[in-house]
Amino acid sequence: MAEDVKSEDAGTGEWVMHYPRAIYFLNQANHAVRTRLEAALAPMQMTGIQYTVLSVIGSRDGLSSAELSRRFFVTPQTMNELIGGLQRRNLITRKEDPANRRILRMSLTSEGKRMIKACDAAADIVERDVFSFLPQESYEQFRELCRLIARNLRDRDEPAKAE
Repeated sequence: MAEDVKSEDAGTGEWVMHYPRAIYFLNQANHAVRTRLEAALAPMQMTGIQYTVLSVIGSRDGLSSAELSRRFFVTPQTMNELIGGLQRRNLITRKEDPANRRILRMSLTSEGKRMIKACDAAADIVERDVFSFLPQESYEQFRELCRLIARNLRDRDEPAKAE
């Protein structure tokens, strides 16, 4: 195993990078959790990304495909394919934005809301299984750290997408 090294470009404070890398562990954990979630969602013929997109649309009614693609770090084309599949299954609707007819705003259908409830129940079981070994405080700290990492990366990527 490689030794820990100090990062010279991490700002003013001294920051130590550890090996194996945090991104290695994050990737391993992500793969293991995604595998469990995919298995739990399979009976509903849903994938993890489909479920997550439906969840975001359900909690933020009226998002556009472009906004979702930025949120999920995927190309607009990839998001449009995913959205098209959800629309064909009658889980979402898309309506023209009154201010800009080129923008299509998304909402869950009644069937989409039923699907979210079923998927949430399956995800609850997976999340409890994955994190139940942690004390509640550690779970909440981990959840917040993940949210901050995602937000930071999304915010940093925003100016590049605008150019």
